Amino acid sequence: MQRSTHVLLGWFGVLGAAISVAAILSLDAIIGGQSHRPGRTLRMATISEYIYTSGDWAFLTGVLALALGSILLLTGLVHAGLVAPLSPGSILMSLWVIGLVGIAAFPKHNWEIGPSTSGSIHRMATLLAFVSLPAAVLAITRRHRSARPATWLAYGSIGWLAVLFGAIAVSMVTDLRWYRIIPLGIVERGIVAFEVAAVIALGVWLIRGEFRDERALTSS
Repeated sequence: MQRSTHVLLGWFGVLGAAISVAAILSLDAIIGGQSHRPGRTLRMATISEYIYTSGDWAFLTGVLALALGSILLLTGLVHAGLVAPLSPGSILMSLWVIGLVGIAAFPKHNWEIGPSTSGSIHRMATLLAFVSLPAAVLAITRRHRSARPATWLAYGSIGWLAVLFGAIAVSMVTDLRWYRIIPLGIVERGIVAFEVAAVIALGVWLIRGEFRDERALTSS
């Protein structure tokens, strides 16, 4: 595949991630955590709660744009020879996309009504996406020094995930609810910020083509 195609696919990945960032920031600025459940603030309200507001279309647009951009980015990485079609990196990246589609397709629990099957699937899809993306980035970039920005952003998301899973672990040995131990809205946004930034960094890496210089040095 010609380099121009790799660059185009890289830009699609960056664009999809940028659309998701714009959607989330717009929802946070315009709607915030207030309109679905009175008294909620961004400190505790999760991004997925926007599905029950007038901004539901923006939420779905952001999630699906990120999923589409990510799969096009993966296609570019595969055709550039940076990722094998059947490899840990490609499989984990695909799981990230599947998780995102699950997040969009199955709304979270509406606690004004009560728990639901859709909400349970949504929670599993969220965990699948959150865990798969940093693992995918680390698998893809582990042999490429030129991809360090994406690598460090993946480690940053793992740090935020540690806060989340730490709260879950504490709740297992105490009477505390895990989602009350931490400011869930902030922690979730921290995870999302680093993971979306990692996708953008992968796209920029593919666009700039710095991996070709590494190959030249290796073969010389």
